[in-house]
Amino acid sequence: MNRRHKKKQQTDYLALVQNQWDSIDWREYQQRSVQLWQRLPKLHQRALMVLVPVVLILMVIPLPEGADDAVQDTAAEPLSGQIQRVAVNVNTRGLSEEQQQNTPQAQTPGQIQSTAWREYIVQSGDTLSQVFRNNDLSMADLNDLVKIEGSDKPLSQIRAGQLIRFKLSKDGKLDILQLEKNNQSVMFFRLSDGGFGRSK
Repeated sequence: MNRRHKKKQQTDYLALVQNQWDSIDWREYQQRSVQLWQRLPKLHQRALMVLVPVVLILMVIPLPEGADDAVQDTAAEPLSGQIQRVAVNVNTRGLSEEQQQNTPQAQTPGQIQSTAWREYIVQSGDTLSQVFRNNDLSMADLNDLVKIEGSDKPLSQIRAGQLIRFKLSKDGKLDILQLEKNNQSVMFFRLSDGGFGRSK
């Protein structure tokens, strides 16, 4: 059985557009736009006479070379209001520069020596005050830190195996304290007035 398929009749879209274009009554649109223009206050008419050419010129003028990248970067950002995480380099140097100390300190259990930072892994049964005592840190500093700790209580709720990093100033005082909690880092740092601030 040989069935012939009829070819679909092709539509001439150009002719359709031409017919629609010819059917528009341009005089009516012109009269309406003149009436609308005359209804506008004189100040608005003047402002539009200035702004419309400026916008058209700005649309025609090419962007500077570096602006194309900036436009592409902003276009890539999601418009749905989702929060994106951005990697930020944090300066971990305290207010006072730490110099390399020539005298090695005795290591207590869980303490790891580092050139710039000292690290301590919380042992089972450790409290934060015991961590401060084991590392010869000031209890006054501990009290100041607890005052600005925040509602998530990263200092009060330390647990075994948690990493605590800290950095001392030249005079041996606590300069920066960093805690790892729920795969996030919480950092406390000494302010110029002697108190402490929190990174988030």
